[in-house]
Amino acid sequence: MGRTTGHGSNDTAKRIERALRRCVKWSQAREHRKVVAEVDRQLASLEDPSKYLPALLIWKAQALLALGQAERALSAGSQSWDLDPSPHACHLTANALEAVGDLDGAEALLRMGCRLFPEAVHLPVQLAVTLSDQGRHPEALDILDEVPLDQRMPADFQVFLFGMRSNLLAAMGRWAEADDVLQQGIDRHPASGVLAEAHEALAGARKRTSAKQALAASWLQGLVALDGIGAEVDESVVRCGAVNELPELVTLAARRLWRAYLDHSGARPHAPDVWGAALVCSILELDGDRPSITAIARSVDCSPSSVRTVIRRLRFFVGSLDPEFAQRAFAANANPRLDGSPRIPTRGVRPADILRFPNP
Repeated sequence: MGRTTGHGSNDTAKRIERALRRCVKWSQAREHRKVVAEVDRQLASLEDPSKYLPALLIWKAQALLALGQAERALSAGSQSWDLDPSPHACHLTANALEAVGDLDGAEALLRMGCRLFPEAVHLPVQLAVTLSDQGRHPEALDILDEVPLDQRMPADFQVFLFGMRSNLLAAMGRWAEADDVLQQGIDRHPASGVLAEAHEALAGARKRTSAKQALAASWLQGLVALDGIGAEVDESVVRCGAVNELPELVTLAARRLWRAYLDHSGARPHAPDVWGAALVCSILELDGDRPSITAIARSVDCSPSSVRTVIRRLRFFVGSLDPEFAQRAFAANANPRLDGSPRIPTRGVRPADILRFPNP
């Protein structure tokens, strides 16, 4: 007489359902290790795990990502995606790919997910965030513009869309459009404190950016021409700033500091690249940063110890000046002229240019 398996299947389904409910509770309590252990326990007890494997692997991938174990999360997420492609598997696997540094893989998977699941609006938004984090703002904005704003979306998701669109426009210098987008968001969600804060931050960022541009133009116009070794050091400053992808204002501030020090001491250095790196590091210190002297020195093939020696000389020179004068004359991002305040900013604290919205 054959053995009936219906009751066994029902029992298994109920057990998995109870396990998944426990995973929900533990995930909300941030007890992610319990989620991983529960999934592994259920997988080990199943005679034929194929029916339940994709869902269990999704929970495992999510927990492992929360624990910072990206490679294991990638394995679990990829298995779930291969067995049963779903928007959630796409989302988690793309996050894991990005966490292990495979940005191209994350982008390709998200684009595939957008094609397969056009109703899953969070996937194009995730793709836009991924591109934005790489500085690909126009591409991110194009993708975000294709996401229709639907009143059926959760309110916090709508707020995120307004905020991110505004951020992208601001990052591209399209300030008026960024302001319009935020105002539309505030009109639809007048109680949103996030949008109100973003609107205020946007106005400050726009004013600060204009002040940076004006200060840079003023400093550039005021730079006197140098010759000989002085010009070589000046070129080294520019090269160091370019190699380390530093803002123009930092490079201009370092060139100003070099001219001031040159007038004061009449220095005739023998290693222009060492001085260039030291001048850049000195400006970053004035801005309240803690630059990696070793990394900056090596970026221009200099000895870190030689750069530190020159930095000490520059610190002594800057320290001999009135602190407020030194900040106004040589600081870049922390220059009081940028916000109209003579106050010297707290070390290590710098305002953000635009409000950072969390991932949806």
